[in-house]
Amino acid sequence: MKDLIKRLSEARSLEDYESASKECLDYFPKATESERSEIRKVMISKGDEMMLKAKESRQKAAELIAEYEDANINIEIDGRKYPLSEWVTMKEYCRRFGLKNTMVINNWINRQIIPKENILNISQLNGLRLIKAVPYKG
Repeated sequence: MKDLIKRLSEARSLEDYESASKECLDYFPKATESERSEIRKVMISKGDEMMLKAKESRQKAAELIAEYEDANINIEIDGRKYPLSEWVTMKEYCRRFGLKNTMVINNWINRQIIPKENILNISQLNGLRLIKAVPYKG
């Protein structure tokens, strides 16, 4: 009996707990009332412990997922960081704001409707041009 209780209380994995609790339940019908009480107590205590660990694991997982989803990816140019959530390609700008084509944006750039500080020219990426994702009035 003491061996069964020891195995149950020392179980570290779900498989160990299931195996030990099955043995305890098999022994349960022939156990004395005090042994049954001890088995119940250990099973409940170990079950609560495992539930707490599962809850903590779910919380950690939720925090990691939230951190991943909130991750801000930046591009660094000349030592300055630009969050890519705020800067888009001209094609993406057209899609987001319902413009017909990128020529509209080029026109706005030439007419300085889009301020220079809202345009990133990235020579390292074959002259890629990013536009700050805010609405402009043409």
